[in-house]
Amino acid sequence: MQLVANQQLVRNRVRIGLGFHLGALAVFAIGLAMSLTTDTTRELPLTAWGAIVFGLVLYSVGQTQLRRWGPRNRQEEPLGQAIRGLDDRYKLYAFLSSSLPDYILVSPAGAQVLIVRSDSGDVTCKADQWRKAGSRLGGLIGPGLGNPSADAARQLQQLRRLLDQSSLESVPASVVIVFTNPKVVLHVEGCSATVTRLKDLKDVLRRMAGKGQSVALPQARVREVQKVFDDRMLAANAWR
Repeated sequence: MQLVANQQLVRNRVRIGLGFHLGALAVFAIGLAMSLTTDTTRELPLTAWGAIVFGLVLYSVGQTQLRRWGPRNRQEEPLGQAIRGLDDRYKLYAFLSSSLPDYILVSPAGAQVLIVRSDSGDVTCKADQWRKAGSRLGGLIGPGLGNPSADAARQLQQLRRLLDQSSLESVPASVVIVFTNPKVVLHVEGCSATVTRLKDLKDVLRRMAGKGQSVALPQARVREVQKVFDDRMLAANAWR
């Protein structure tokens, strides 16, 4: 198994997130200064309210960047460890572009998007409807489960577009939704994407690749696809 990542893009995006956070703090400080200089018997001026709202917007944008690119949320290393031991026909590409899925695996099964979730507890997918036990309360203190199936459909479309643009129309494309928290309990029925826990990912990928004559991509074809992705990684933009 091989792993390559666009580390410069990650570092730059983290800097952007931190920059938005610092900007938010500065704007909040301006709003606080305005409020302190205002007569307590009068309402806050619109400029102070505007500063508060603008600060919240900056903070939200910064959080969005850090939630995707921050070191606590990146998953290329855990994914790499989970599938360590697979041969070099399996190659994981992380952060090719901000407009592409974060994790794309090229393997004998074709090109696969790996969508990572860190939720714990009981998680159910029934006919692409997702539910997490206690998710309403959890959503008040952190990002919720959302709809991984909708994310899968969107990111699969992004991958399919990339393959088509690279003259790889015949390469199969699929999605695997991976739950990394060891305390998660999955209940899957009629989910359009493959859903698995991190510890089972290696076996799932092997089954998807098939054996003998049933392998979707022979080794020579896998190398051709990897070459296209390698070239794309070399040409990857450091900002987007």
